[in-house]
Amino acid sequence: MTSHTPTQNVMSVQYFSIRNHAGQRLDNYLFRELKSVPRSRVMRMIRKGEVRVNGKRAPVHTKLKEGDRIRVPPVWCDEESTVKVPTWLRKVVAASVVFEDDRMLVLNKPHGIAVHAGGSVQVGVIETAREVFDNEMLELAHRIDQGTSGCLILAKTRIGLLELHHAFQKQRIQKQYDVIVDGVWPTQVNEVSLPLRKFTLPTGERRVVVDEAGKSALTQFEIVSQAEWHTWLKAKPRTGRTHQIRVHCLSQQCPIVGDIKYSTRRQNDKSSLRLMLHASSIEFMDGLVVNVPLEESFFAHWATLIAAD
Repeated sequence: MTSHTPTQNVMSVQYFSIRNHAGQRLDNYLFRELKSVPRSRVMRMIRKGEVRVNGKRAPVHTKLKEGDRIRVPPVWCDEESTVKVPTWLRKVVAASVVFEDDRMLVLNKPHGIAVHAGGSVQVGVIETAREVFDNEMLELAHRIDQGTSGCLILAKTRIGLLELHHAFQKQRIQKQYDVIVDGVWPTQVNEVSLPLRKFTLPTGERRVVVDEAGKSALTQFEIVSQAEWHTWLKAKPRTGRTHQIRVHCLSQQCPIVGDIKYSTRRQNDKSSLRLMLHASSIEFMDGLVVNVPLEESFFAHWATLIAAD
């Protein structure tokens, strides 16, 4: 007979109807609604098809629509499982705001911090921001990888989130990145237009490859500085594909320094360096431009690379 601690309870079948959270991802919606259930359990339920949206299985990244009905099966929950946000992370997020208005916050996300919880990550920027700024309505308007630093937009209201999603989809928001790559960037290449296909490894890790069957992707590049074996670039992704800049750099035999996911043999001795990718600015069609300063670690690692060349 299985025993459970006094702090554990079983939740009966639950149903949720989407009204005020249209546009939110399924996993993030359930993280919020099932706070007493470990996030790893929520993810497992979705991936195994135990969670149904309108009677059907749905992947974790499903964007919910108004009127959708979600069924969650019975699950054991732990009343003490709520993860506490560490004090150091609260301070980092509180100090990272570079712009704010009625609809959004723009943060300078440090490298190495995930934007949201999931997998082995118990708490990320969005969960911390909701506590720090006392606003449960805060939502990620987009995502950047854990290793990437720089511009991250949080929507303050549901209407603001939908407006920002629409602006991204219509390419009315343009981002610019600072990138340092391993190798000499070809001077004649000022843009890369190669289709990208996303796939998932058996471990659940997402990967992207150049593939004619993939989705169109365009990135513009400009050389900022060049050393003997490394190049500093400005990159402007004109489409918003997963790992777009990383894979387009790799396509030119110039992988981003510190990119373990898409690393090459030449980079084995640089695995201790951070991912040298920084979202440095974001421009809105209404003329608003938000610049996000580079971290000191970016300059320090560039200096290290130059000294080694």
